[in-house]
Amino acid sequence: MKRKHVFLTLILLFTAFIRLYKITTLPPALFYDEIDAGYQAMIFNQNQTDYYGTKFPFHFHSFGDFRTPLQIYSVALFQKLNLDPDLAVRLPSAIYGILSVFVLYLITQSLVPVFLLAISPWAIHYSRIGFEVSGMLLFIFLGIYFWQKFLQNKKTKNLYLTAFFFCLSPYFYSTAKLFIIIIALLLALIWQKSILKFGLKKLILPLLFAILLLSPLALDTIKGNAGYRFSYISIFTMPHREQIVDTLRYQDASTDHQNQIGLSTSLSSRLFHNKYQLVVQRFISNYVSSFSSDFLFLKGDNNVRHGFGNHGLLYLLDFVFILMGLFSYFSTKPKRKLSTLFFWLLVFSPIPYALTRDSDFTHATRLILMLPSIIYFSYLGVKFIQSKSPLAVIPVFILYFLSFLNFWHYYYYHYPQESARAWNTGMKEAVLATNDYPKNAFIFSDDYISFVSFFLYYHPYQLNPGDSLENHLKPISNDSFSGQVIDDKYYFGHVNWRDLSDFPPNSLYVLPASEYNVPNFPTYPIVKEINKKYENQESFYLIEK
Repeated sequence: MKRKHVFLTLILLFTAFIRLYKITTLPPALFYDEIDAGYQAMIFNQNQTDYYGTKFPFHFHSFGDFRTPLQIYSVALFQKLNLDPDLAVRLPSAIYGILSVFVLYLITQSLVPVFLLAISPWAIHYSRIGFEVSGMLLFIFLGIYFWQKFLQNKKTKNLYLTAFFFCLSPYFYSTAKLFIIIIALLLALIWQKSILKFGLKKLILPLLFAILLLSPLALDTIKGNAGYRFSYISIFTMPHREQIVDTLRYQDASTDHQNQIGLSTSLSSRLFHNKYQLVVQRFISNYVSSFSSDFLFLKGDNNVRHGFGNHGLLYLLDFVFILMGLFSYFSTKPKRKLSTLFFWLLVFSPIPYALTRDSDFTHATRLILMLPSIIYFSYLGVKFIQSKSPLAVIPVFILYFLSFLNFWHYYYYHYPQESARAWNTGMKEAVLATNDYPKNAFIFSDDYISFVSFFLYYHPYQLNPGDSLENHLKPISNDSFSGQVIDDKYYFGHVNWRDLSDFPPNSLYVLPASEYNVPNFPTYPIVKEINKKYENQESFYLIEK
């Protein structure tokens, strides 16, 4: 075996270990969205529907949202293996993350980017959680790889494979719906001479194949409720735009014509204060923040589920080598077309995030499309150093590995303590504790977060073929309670602790310790306590009246 293949095997084994070791407890628990995907997959395996009864859905109808399907189908496949419920949810992301490292080697034929992606905090984190973006990245990598193969041998099958993987990436995560259009345009522009030589007529069938693949998702997005979420989070639907514009124009008028009324809006006010200006301003703000040092190198995403609060999504060392890689790219003539592709992908990758408005902070999940280009230009930076002094690469790898060890120490020891509450840690154990009392009714307080999905998955609550969760989860409101109830036995919502008369007499109550310990809380006895494992976590109590 060639030495290069030996090192590749070692890196892949290391990649697998870092992504699989204690995957169900690091991060410390499955978050609500992961639980929802697990329950959707469970119902699909039983009935071939989502839990609202839609057969073989292109978008799974979840509570208040519609989710892209391939991650859920992946979880359903692993659930068929009778794995631990938590492992079945997270294992697909880990496998996609490991395969992404291998496919990057196929693209670059170099161990350097393989190593950089293997130790990337951004890649490690999203390969360990049941979010959709790990599969999306793998399919984009595969699309790039088969495009290269097509350019090398002009075999049409590789063009079909290119279309197949690019077009399936949005079936993992909606951000790719716009991004693959950008990729297609870049491929056409960068390799236009090769495409023209191949012949435009020969592209018609592969193009129709791509359209056919995308049509179900596109139609479901445009015509169905799946497009609702984007319409809700889009910068084009910013709330109170008119009021904001009116306020800004009023301030202009008050400054120029103090104490006067009945004035018409000046031309300058109309130019500088209008709804289009607000949209452009938010877009630019989002786009620029995507490249901020706090987000990329120092603190990461402010949402600690997306990583990490006290560590960047990249290493500080990456900053140096990204700059070197960009310098190498711009100073090299002629430029390698693959490098040009990754450069423009870096430029355009923040656009899907920049078009959203529902987050006050830079969003690591939506911006993970930046990662392939970041890794690629870090690789060019290391390659640039290596071209000046081949031995210099040794201290570079040592520094990178030390950076990784520092990150892994933080991620393993401190991140769970800091993020346990954000990962809903303890809710699984609270639901499992109720299984010891099969004859009792249960009231789950929503003071912390809704227990519904956790109950459905860990209880678990099954649906018969042709059934829908709507037929079981009903709204309820009375003097004791406001929320939802399943089968008149399991209640989820807000409890009036001063009047529990409307609940069944054998009821047990599940609530966070913070709610139980408020002043003047009734002195109901604790039946069972679910102690917290981490500092930043809720304890939960089972109590009775």
